[in-house]
Amino acid sequence: MMKTLLTAAMFYSVVPLFATSYYPARLNDAKAIYLTPDNFPVKGDGIADDTAVLQQAINKVQEKTNQGILFIPAGRYRLTRTIYIWPGIRLIGFGTTRPTFVLAAGTPGFQQGPTYMVFFAGARPRADKPPPDASPGTFYSAISNLDIEIQDGNPGAVGIRAHYAQHCFLAHMDFHIGSGLAGIHDGGNVAQDVHFYGGQYGIWTRKPSPGWQFTVIDATFEGQREAAIREHEAGLTLIRPQFKNVPTAISIDPEYSDELWVKDGRMENVTGPAVIISNEKSARTEINMENVVCRNVPVFAAYRESGKHIAGPAEIYQVKTF
Repeated sequence: MMKTLLTAAMFYSVVPLFATSYYPARLNDAKAIYLTPDNFPVKGDGIADDTAVLQQAINKVQEKTNQGILFIPAGRYRLTRTIYIWPGIRLIGFGTTRPTFVLAAGTPGFQQGPTYMVFFAGARPRADKPPPDASPGTFYSAISNLDIEIQDGNPGAVGIRAHYAQHCFLAHMDFHIGSGLAGIHDGGNVAQDVHFYGGQYGIWTRKPSPGWQFTVIDATFEGQREAAIREHEAGLTLIRPQFKNVPTAISIDPEYSDELWVKDGRMENVTGPAVIISNEKSARTEINMENVVCRNVPVFAAYRESGKHIAGPAEIYQVKTF
């Protein structure tokens, strides 16, 4: 099914510039809404509950322009329940440091999961109806330059549900998941310059709503408890990913296929199989990798059904093609 070429190699560790604000100064947009104290009773101190005012600001964007931008200045915004982003609305942080959405330790409602801090919705419903999930018709929604922090005692917490379609994205974000469940659940379209620390998973994702690939560019994963990425049928495309100190980098769910492509990856201190492949005899299982350099990765790939393992040939090696 696959052609594999593993060779000894030099290992170069790349150190990304984490948490650097992509927009250090306020951006001026006459049509945008700004989450500032002169417009809303917001605190941004990480102590006061800013959930209601954040939702109020998002609602105001939808009411004013239907689709548009909410600019969020540097600060720590404590959430105590899910906030909903309506279609076509983008949250963009600015300031010398990135704004952070914080889930405080032991927040009620986040012990069972998945329970979301941020939920991209497919429509804004009437007050008596629950918001529908994003769908193949959900365009232009996004978050950029904003971090997520999940503190202890929230094992069911997920940073973001992003089951949207084209022109939607997550960019320039750090996810400090800690003992939480995942940073992103059911992602879609594009995520770029995203970094995941802790959690059971960094990304836990399934088939995107429009059915095409989920592309992740310049992502790092460190310290996940079960796998950096758990997925199936995601059409997952990873460009320059880095995995460090995890039991598994990518785990495809049992009995599922995927069309997985990894380009220019780095893996370090991966204790179990780096990639777990399922449904290996299916024509829909297409696993392709180019230029993946590994250090302390004793088993590069494992196949669930057959039990076959592909061992690394040395402490440091390069997977030129797979």
